[in-house]
Order: sequence, then C-alpha cells, then structure tokens
Amino acid sequence: MKHYLTFSEGTSNKFWQIETEGNSFTVTYGKIGTSGQIQTKTFDSEEKCLKEAQKLLSEKLKKGYQNSGEETTTTSPKPTQTQSVSKAKTPSTNENEAASKTSSENETTAQSSSKTIQSENHAATTHSKNSINKIETKKLKEPVQKTLGFPNEYLKILSNVVPVHPKEEPKPFDLKNRIEQLSSLKKGSNWWTVDWTNQNIPLFMSKPEAHFWFLALTCMEVIDGYEEKKTKQTIQKLQNFLNSQTIDGNLTLEKAINLLERQEDTWEEKRITPPSYIVLPFYHLFGLEKVIHFLATYNHPQAMKQQDSTNGSYYEGFARLLPILDESERKLCKELIKPHLKQKELEYQDIISPFLIALDLGMKEELLPIVESWKSRESSIRYSYSEYRKNIIFLFQDPEIVKRQMRKIGHLFNSVEELKCWITITQYSDLEWVALSVKAVFNDYNNEKHKEMLKLFLGIKAPEVARPLLYLYALPKLAAETKNWFIECPYFAIEGLVPAVLDEDKKISELAIEILQSLFARGYGEIILQEKAKYSAEIQEKIKNEILENSTFTAEPFDDSTTPTWLSDAIKTVSKGKAISWVVPEELPPILIQKKKLSPSQVAAVLTELKEKGLEESSILLKSLKEHSETTSLDNFVWKLFELWISLGASSKDKWAFTALGKLGGDRIALKLTPPMFLVSSPPVIFFT
Repeated sequence: MKHYLTFSEGTSNKFWQIETEGNSFTVTYGKIGTSGQIQTKTFDSEEKCLKEAQKLLSEKLKKGYQNSGEETTTTSPKPTQTQSVSKAKTPSTNENEAASKTSSENETTAQSSSKTIQSENHAATTHSKNSINKIETKKLKEPVQKTLGFPNEYLKILSNVVPVHPKEEPKPFDLKNRIEQLSSLKKGSNWWTVDWTNQNIPLFMSKPEAHFWFLALTCMEVIDGYEEKKTKQTIQKLQNFLNSQTIDGNLTLEKAINLLERQEDTWEEKRITPPSYIVLPFYHLFGLEKVIHFLATYNHPQAMKQQDSTNGSYYEGFARLLPILDESERKLCKELIKPHLKQKELEYQDIISPFLIALDLGMKEELLPIVESWKSRESSIRYSYSEYRKNIIFLFQDPEIVKRQMRKIGHLFNSVEELKCWITITQYSDLEWVALSVKAVFNDYNNEKHKEMLKLFLGIKAPEVARPLLYLYALPKLAAETKNWFIECPYFAIEGLVPAVLDEDKKISELAIEILQSLFARGYGEIILQEKAKYSAEIQEKIKNEILENSTFTAEPFDDSTTPTWLSDAIKTVSKGKAISWVVPEELPPILIQKKKLSPSQVAAVLTELKEKGLEESSILLKSLKEHSETTSLDNFVWKLFELWISLGASSKDKWAFTALGKLGGDRIALKLTPPMFLVSSPPVIFFT
C-alpha cells in the first residue's frame, strides 16, 4: 500500500506520503518542493501495520488532504534543478526509476549490476541499499541550482555616482513658525546629541533660513532625556536665544567658526556636537570652497563626542550636500580635497572627512595608494572607523583588490548589508570571510545581528559554501542550523568537502570527514566515490579509509533472518513511542554485535527505550545490548547522541540523551565527562552499569 496526499490552503502547500512494507510503514511529510521529514514505525504483525496505516490515511483525508493515488516513485517532490538529471544518478535513484517494473525484473537487474561493481563501489552501494534500506532512497536529492540566493538586482554592482538633484528655489521661510517647531526636538542616541531628523531641514534654503539653521545647530545644548521638564527648559532656552537674534543671512565666517568651537572638557561643554546637517547652512552661507575647507580641517576636540549616531556626524556631512552639487561643483570638490588626501590609517580622533569626501566622489585612483599603505591587522569586528575603511575598499569593486585589501586590514563584517556588498563583488571566491564574520558576530556580546547574517549565508547554494560553513558548524549552538545546509545540499556539500579531508586546519579536516560520513550514512556513497576520483592519491586514500571502507559504516545491518533471537525478543518489549524528530538513527555511530550492526528501525527502538526509561528503571533491551555489543561502539553511540543534544541547546525535555551515557556508556565515557564535572558545584550523578 502506498498513498501520496497533498494539502493546499492559503500559503500552506504540504505533502504527506505513506508506504507499507511487511510489518512496518514509512511516512514522509513536509512542504511541497522539499524532501520532507521521514518517520518509520514497526508493528508486531502486518495486519496491525496495515490497520494503523489506514487509520492515519483516513485522518489526513478528513483534514482536507487530497489523495493523488498510488505512487510509482519513492522519492518525495524534487527541488528545482538545472543540472542534468543523468549527472545525479546514484544507485538509489536508479532504484527509483526501476520502481515501476515488476519485482522479478528488479531482482534480475540487481543481480546483473552487482557483478560489475568493484570493491569501493560495492562499499558505497552496499551501505546505500542495506544500511539505509528503502528509507534512505526517499531522502536522496538531485542537484539544485547554484545560486547566491540574491534577487537579480542585488547581483548588479551599483554605481557609486550620486545623481544630481535639480536646482530648486528655496521655499518661503517663516522664522516664527520654524522656532516654534523646535519644541519637538528630543534626545539623540548619544547623550551629547539631539535628534534633528524630524525637523525637515531643506536641501535648498535662503540665506536667512541658512542663518537660522546654523545658529540652531551650533547653539543647542544637550537634552536631559529622562526629565521632561528639563528638556522643555533646554529647548525654550534655545528658542529664546533665536528670538533675540537678528537673523537676516548676514552671519560672518569668523562668527560661524567661533560658534563651532567646542571645549575639550567633556562636562564643561554643554552644547551638542554639530550634526551632519551643519554642512547645508554652511554651504548656503559661505559657498563650496569654504565648506570643503571646514570639513577638511574641523575636528571636535573631545574624541568621544565626535560621533553622532542619530543624524550622522559632522565629518559625514558632505554626503548630505553632494546631491545638490552639479558636475562642475563636483569637479571643483575633487581638486579642493586632493591636497588633504595623505597616507594615514584613519585612526580614532583623526580628521577623516577628506577620505569620506573622496569616497563619495568616487576618487579610486587617489584612494588606492592610501588603502595600500594601511597596515596589516588581525581579523576582528572591533576596529574604530571600520565601516569607513570597508566602504572605501568596496569602492574599487575589483574582486581581487577588494579581497586582498580587506583581508590585509582584518576587517570582518558585522551587518547583512556589508555581506551583500562583499558577496556581490567577490561572488563565490571568498565565502570564508563571510563565515568568519558570522562567527565573530555570534561570539560578540551583542550578537543579535548574526541571525540575519547566517540566514543570508545559508541561502547560498554552492560547493564553495561547504568548507567555510564548517567554521560555524563547529559552534555547538549553530551546529543544528548549519548541519541542515549539508543535508539539503548534499551534492554541493560533497563537492566542497572532499578536498577538505586533508585540510591544513586539522579541525576542518575532522569536521569535513564527519559530515561526509553523515552523508554516506544517508545514501550518498556513490557520489562521494565519484567526487574523490578528481583529487590526489592522498585524498582518495583518506576518503577510502575514513568513509567508503570504514568498517563501522560498511558493516552489514541485521535483517529478519540475521537478527539474534535475544535482540528480537528484547525489541518486542519496547513500547511504541513517538518518533524522535531531532536525531536520525542513520547518523549515529553503529552499535556493533559480532561485526554486524543494528538496523535503523532497531536503533530507533533503542532511542525510544533510552527516552522512556530513566537511569534507575530496568530495561531488557539496554541490558542485553550492554552484554552482547562491542563496548567501544556503545560508547561512540551514546557520546554522539549526547553531543547532538548539546548542539541543539540541551533541552531539558530531552535530557534522556544525557542519562543515556549512564545507561549504555562505559569507563571511557566516565573519563570523558570527568574534566567538565570539576567546573560545576553539584555535578549530576551518572551510574555506569
């Protein structure tokens, strides 16, 4: 019996498939277009199995699922593909194509093909067919489209040229109304700044209005954002001052510079730091040459107060002015700023406006020697002015220059926007820097940004992702999320990880082997076999020994005819529990008994028993396994289960994965646990039987 159902309602598009075989059935379910999740359940008899399957089918139909009838293929819906299907052929997919033939034809085909398979091919296909049985056939995927995961518009390197805003006549200026509107001022994100973003400061203004804004922006004092009364008093003080002034546009440059001066003592100076908006009235009052000179030479004496996170800092002001400058004015700006472009590091407290102006004007030739003079640094997300250095490097847009200079100065990325710029320019050529950036942000105290960054990274489907992703897979709290990429993109994972088994970084090699072993256990042995042929003899030998001919993975699983009586009887004592969603039996190290291993359904029974029986409860199955199984294989099994639980956040409802160490583990497990136990005041007690 086999049925394939679909359900579509609103944005929900799901499938559900059930297939019975003997006294067990397999359910595959998930979103249409994905491989879905798989659960298998075994019963005492075929009659009970069929009855339960019919019951589940009936329940799904009542919920609105539509029956698509008997299926002739055992695979779930396939993702969009662009590569040739024939290239993705594996022993398992060949089995899929033959599923519609008669059983006698299948047997004939299997017998003839097995005679031609060589030793390594035999190891790969034996595991796919025997260890995973027919469950794994359904998990096999075909190659998906290689993509950066961006919409097409992101893949175009955007021009750095800011379009010229058409000249406009200034709007009528109502001084009284403008002064009254200042009542809505509020504290900025820095305590020494005020939020001007809701004041609608215009790009084009008359000299009287420019005079007004210059006085307001330079004479405003710091607001106490916690006491409304004091805030109103501070704003009223500014309004009274402005009402007392003759504001006619005849502000002298000397007086303007005096208004911009600030005391070095942080607490003595009550006035706010001039925001980026100051450039607009300065330009309309004194002209382009004076404003460029001001930007190139002015610096707040107190380094801490130079930054304005709300409005943009004064040294970023040219970006506000640039849109209203025509081509001739922009050309003049380049000439005026060139003398100020000297080789320097852009360190904290430095005057950096000239470099930002050159950046806004796209002065690549002038900036390249400066960038090349920057010193090499260790990789970090915590350098001062790092955002500006990164933007200057992005300006060049040449992949090799961008990669070389960014890696030299060690500036990792700490936002999705920066990742997009990097990937748009460098494409697939240096995704390691992306992974290292996500890792650095994740390890930072304020790490919320890593979520969107990781989401962007995992959206890339390409073999170039595989090795860099191991840096994140090594982090326990990211292991589950990153592991899913390898499972969803097995062909890209294999292509990217096979050469990494002999990586210079030993940890990377170990993780690459671990993932390849997992994919081998899921039925991709033939693909690994094909991929390793592209590489050196050393890599081929490593793949052969660690994966393809690793006795722990290629051991024959028990079937109905080979399962020991004691094991069959013990499994019958296990209650039929709910499937455990967070662990896949095939991925755990095998439990070995006389050079054979437990089948997936038998492992599922072991997991159920570990979950249902506490440390002190007796279990016929677990006790029998301790007596008959290879001790090392049991240790490896429960330790991997424990590591998976830890990597998924160590949920208290699944703490049975921890107590499993005591149920099946031996002395090796006790020794492994001993060091960390010294770190806690009241360590949990584990009994080893």
